[in-house]
Amino acid sequence: MSQGKSRLVPIVAGFIGLYLVFVVVVIALWEETPSTPDNMDWDDRQKHNVATIATLEPGLSKAMVMERLGSPDFSEALQDEEGHGIQVLRYRTHRTKGDGETTLDETTPLLFRDGVLIAWGETALAQLQD
Repeated sequence: MSQGKSRLVPIVAGFIGLYLVFVVVVIALWEETPSTPDNMDWDDRQKHNVATIATLEPGLSKAMVMERLGSPDFSEALQDEEGHGIQVLRYRTHRTKGDGETTLDETTPLLFRDGVLIAWGETALAQLQD
């Protein structure tokens, strides 16, 4: 019986050693996915959107805004009174219902003319539509 135990100890030690080598290799090669707005959960992204929108300034390019905020939750297009095309990107910034769906009333609109941020918020959108 002691011979069986003596054979088992090196086998178990070998498996433990292989496991430890595997763990070290995985840790050494692990690359964490960078946190971007597009891969955040809805709550973190909503907080990120609120904080980021608070730092925006008119004149930023659409590309720069999308780099900071990621893909919009909604996108719309309309024309102003002068016939210029306006793109409206909507980002989730608050929750009105806990139904798991993002709706227009839970977003903040960002208005772009010719790819340049001109305004944001429901008041700005309403003024544009009047």
